[in-house]
Amino acid sequence: TDYVSRMSTDQKDIYYLFGPSRDSIESGPYLEAFESRGLEVLFVTDPIDEFVMSHLAEFDGKKLVSADRQDIELPDAPESGEEPLSREDGETLSQWVKEHLGERVSDVVISKRLTESPAVVLNTDASMSPQMRRMMKAMNQDGGNLPEPPVRFELNPRHPLVKDLATLKSENGELATAIVEQVFS
Repeated sequence: TDYVSRMSTDQKDIYYLFGPSRDSIESGPYLEAFESRGLEVLFVTDPIDEFVMSHLAEFDGKKLVSADRQDIELPDAPESGEEPLSREDGETLSQWVKEHLGERVSDVVISKRLTESPAVVLNTDASMSPQMRRMMKAMNQDGGNLPEPPVRFELNPRHPLVKDLATLKSENGELATAIVEQVFS
């Protein structure tokens, strides 16, 4: 009720993030997209909370939406002073990263949501959150592994690491690949 009372009139959804602790949620790249736009995000840290939130679906006529989903429509981020990669360089880099990450990603795109982090992994409609996958694996009696559904990988075109990666991929492909793997992990 307090969250809904603080929402702006044009905000239609209640956003939440699940994590093992407040510190882990605050240190991840998901929150920055909302903070930079003045949007509040509920922190849920109890292991069962994610299950409850996904089945509760709405509160007070507002949809409950996990902030790590790719399909969230956010207002434009405030402009930073940093010059972004050109559109052409961003598309070339995205395509190169997608080739290297292969089936682990459904798409690699230049992000419109990130303001500080170099990259973010977002859940698609078909994917479960990392926490839900861990819970499902823990409940799996036969010890089999659940396949990891592909995720969307977004790159921040204003981040120095991403801008350097756009140049490094042609100068030292092996190092650039190692950096992509590290950022993706």
